[in-house]
Amino acid sequence: MTELAPFRLDPLLVERPWGGSRLADYGKTLPPGADIGESWELCDLPQAVAPHVHDPSSGVLDGPYAGAKLRTVVAERPTDLLGPVPPTKDGRFPLLFKLLDAREHLSVQVHPHEAYVARHPEARLKTESWYVVDADPGAELYLGVAHGVTIKAVDAVMGTPGIVPLLGVRRAVPGAFHHVPAGLIHALGAGTFVAEVQTPSDTTFRIYDWAREYGRAPRELHAAESLASIILDPQAAFSLDPMVTQGVRELVTTDYYRMREHRVEAGSSALAHTLGPVVLNVTRGTVRLGDLLLVTGTTAIVPASSSITEVECDGAVLLEMGF
Repeated sequence: MTELAPFRLDPLLVERPWGGSRLADYGKTLPPGADIGESWELCDLPQAVAPHVHDPSSGVLDGPYAGAKLRTVVAERPTDLLGPVPPTKDGRFPLLFKLLDAREHLSVQVHPHEAYVARHPEARLKTESWYVVDADPGAELYLGVAHGVTIKAVDAVMGTPGIVPLLGVRRAVPGAFHHVPAGLIHALGAGTFVAEVQTPSDTTFRIYDWAREYGRAPRELHAAESLASIILDPQAAFSLDPMVTQGVRELVTTDYYRMREHRVEAGSSALAHTLGPVVLNVTRGTVRLGDLLLVTGTTAIVPASSSITEVECDGAVLLEMGF
């Protein structure tokens, strides 16, 4: 491999009916008057997979590919960038990472699992994980269903406000982590701001959309697709309380990605030993990555061929994602 230096990514800002303006606190320049719900920090999807996002491939900010798209780096330097990690079947970077600002409740939704995708090749499997970066007092997350709720009960209230009392509810706590495997009913509650890592898919089936409560324009619901995708209590789902000490902890390891959290007030922190690329996002403080200074809100890639194995932190909370 020829060494490829780390580089920062230029995010894509996506307007959503439930979005707000909190992304401005994380280094994003928001268009006036727009409700920006998502910052696609790392994306490399075909246009057909995310038709609502113009050209859904991140821009590169540094190095020989500055001004180019991430898909160009994948196409021209696949081994240097990815190492042994295979690209997607579309020849794209095999991860999607977003920052989400939920000013209002997101739709109650579910994502397709492997069995559904096997029967419906037009869908793309979507497993994701949330790291709560910030939350308003009293903000909540909806994860799964309450104890004893059956699929028959869910079916009976599909598309209506009656689904809400059936949902599992958790308080949104900054620093907490929640793994949301495909098949788990979920929704971000109003007042939450999360970092979301996921498989490179935008296939979402909406169960209920809070349109009446917020006066939002109705969007399509997907009753049949949702019922075929729901797993009421997936064994892979779990949550972690916030980390209360300095150091590094493993958050999740799946068949698709892994995730770690670094909390370091001052000094170096070692990246995971991996043959593939590493994706970094700074949720607080600053991080020195080779010649790059990453400020709060910045996302960067350490290519597989890079010789960098640690970062220098200053009051930092750093999310590390890889394969």
